[in-house]
Amino acid sequence: MPRAHRLSCASVLFFGLVLHAPGSLQRAWVPLGARQVDFRSDHDVLRASGEGRFKRIRLVVEGGDLEIFDVRITFGDGATFAPVTRFYFKGKSRSHVMTLPGAARVIRWIDFYHQSLPPGRRGKATVRLYGRR
Repeated sequence: MPRAHRLSCASVLFFGLVLHAPGSLQRAWVPLGARQVDFRSDHDVLRASGEGRFKRIRLVVEGGDLEIFDVRITFGDGATFAPVTRFYFKGKSRSHVMTLPGAARVIRWIDFYHQSLPPGRRGKATVRLYGRR
């Protein structure tokens, strides 16, 4: 294979990857907010600070073992979605991905109840919210 042909193939491959990079970056998980929860209370609201529309969300808990349940998501237009959920977080773990109904939505906040694992434990944990377009 002539050297000029090898270079042009490499160039096409390189530029093809560059042109497709933005699409793959858009599919990455975007941080939308975080809330430190106290194990003495059982209810919190995590306000989303990220911008844009999302089709899926995921929660990550750090700093303590936690059970999260009775989740209600409020969208930018005021509509709400309450998926049937009960998540158990041990160490640093992720929830199942929650697919939002309809088209991509703006997330305003997530209202949720929680308790420490095992129940009665003292301390704090951080709940992080991520969205995917």
